[in-house]
This record gives sequence, structure tokens and C-alpha cells, in this order.
Amino acid sequence: MDNLYTRREFLQKGAQWTASAAVLDSVASDPPRASRLLPTRKLGRTGAEVSIIGLGLAPLGLAGYSRQEFRSTIEAALDEGVNYFDVQPDYGDVERYLAPIARDHRDRLFITTKTFEKSKRSVLDSVRGSLDRLDVDQLDAVLVNNIGLYEMKQIFGADGVLAGLKAARQQGQVRFFGLSGHCRPEHFTQAMETEEFDIVMAPFNFVDRFTYRFEQEILPVAAKHHVGVVAMKTYGGAVGLSYQAREQRALLPDDKHQLAIRYVLGLPGISLALIGCKSSAEIHTAAHFGREYCPLSDVELASAEAEGARLAAQWGRHYPEG
Repeated sequence: MDNLYTRREFLQKGAQWTASAAVLDSVASDPPRASRLLPTRKLGRTGAEVSIIGLGLAPLGLAGYSRQEFRSTIEAALDEGVNYFDVQPDYGDVERYLAPIARDHRDRLFITTKTFEKSKRSVLDSVRGSLDRLDVDQLDAVLVNNIGLYEMKQIFGADGVLAGLKAARQQGQVRFFGLSGHCRPEHFTQAMETEEFDIVMAPFNFVDRFTYRFEQEILPVAAKHHVGVVAMKTYGGAVGLSYQAREQRALLPDDKHQLAIRYVLGLPGISLALIGCKSSAEIHTAAHFGREYCPLSDVELASAEAEGARLAAQWGRHYPEG
């Protein structure tokens, strides 16, 4: 807990970071409250307008949902104004299931996938595989998956990951590069300092801020380099980080989900909260919370801090670190 910012101290720091025009750009004006569609924010220097609630497709892909169940959930998300979709090659059949929807609504989807590879050639093969399964000509973003497990030379070497991503971009296969992961925030910051990456996705929630330093270490560097920030594990992730069962629930109780979304969307520079919804009902609930977003009051913030500290003691360190 040494050097742990209070939320108020962190927001004071945030006021300094948001003095730059780029960070101001990361929070676009919300549409009128009466609007049915989700508000959008700019995704850092990409300039893309993304819905403040995004859909993570791991639960739909790993728990054996049918193609029709998948499609109905995606269509519910589109109806709510969700336009940011996070996929991964090993999320079951999600890339293939998303393909017909992407063909019909390509201009409404910001599609992010990931690569686990560690060489230029294998990264190119990974990108090509995702393009084929999604049946699209270009990916909006490819994230280096779990950068905490990489050595920096594997990213930046002459035959490394970045070389493969750049080659894919030269071929028109990918627009933006990003980073994701659950451990070693210093790996994120080292990579962002090179200004080669446009997007960063890491766990942010009012519980894990007491256990991990994603919030304290990643957000200042992202703001410095105008990197778009995506919050994952908004609800703490699934129990045991296992998404294979339909009945799997988030670590955070249902009655804390709106608080979690409000906390995350109030952090400096956050563009969107990624939620792993498994049904239309879960989509509608998350979207409702997004549309109703307003900053936490001092009283609510104090309550969130107290609850977060209590739950952090129960959860402990629960993300894989090697």
C-alpha cells in the first residue's frame, strides 16, 4: 500500500494531465440524456469515437453459446449504440461468429483483436488468420496480448512483434496497435514511452486499485502520449477468471456494477469500460448504466473507496502473473 494515491489525489493529478488538448479530446461531449444510444468518447490519438461501454466477447465465445445466441447479443449491443468489440483468436468461434455481422455493419464496429506471437512472421500470420475468420479487409486494432509476459526485446527487436504489426499496417491490414495484459504495469509504461502504441487495455476497477498499480502507473503515461485507454475487468473479471460456464458470474456483486462503471468512467483519460456480457439482458443493463453515467459525488467516492479496500482484502492478487 506504500505510495498508494487516494482517489482525490489521483484526480488532482488528473487535472494536470488533462490540461493538454489531446487528453481533453479523449472525453467527447455526451449527447443529450434523452438519447437512447450510448455516449461516445475519443479513443486517444486514434481519433475514433467509441461507445463508453464496449463488449468483450470472451464469455460468449468460451461458454459454448450458439451462433444465434451470439448474434442476438451482438444485435442488442448495436441497438444500444455499442461500437467497440474486443475479440481474440482463442475465444472459441467469436471471430467467425462476428464475420456476418461485420459484413453487414462494418462501419458501425470498431473491431479489436489480439496477437500472442513473438516474431514478425508469426504476427503477420496471426493478423491474417483473424482477417480471414472475421472476413474483413482491415482490423481497427491489434493488441499485444499480455505484454507483462514479454521481454522488451521480443516487442522491439528487428524481427519482433512491432515489426510484424508495422508490416501488417503497411499492407493495409491493421489501423492501430495496442497493449493489453493483467500484470507488470512497468511493461506497459516502457512500451508506451516509445510512442509506438495507440491503445492500452488493462484492469481498472475500484477494488483492484488497492492491490495493483495499473491505475497509478499506466494512466499518467497514457495521458502523456495521448494513448487511448480501455478499462477491462470493470467488474473484477469472472470468478477464477474462468469463462467456460454460462452461470459464471463476475467477482463484483451485481448491486455494485453501476458503481464500478461510474468509478471507471470517472478516471482521467478512460475512453470506455469493456464489459463481458453474455446476453441481451446483460447488454441492456450495462448500457443503461452507461447512459446514466455521472461522476461520483464525494460521499459516493468515499463509500466506493471503503468498499474497494474491503473487497481487495478478500480478493487478493487474483490475475495471472506468469
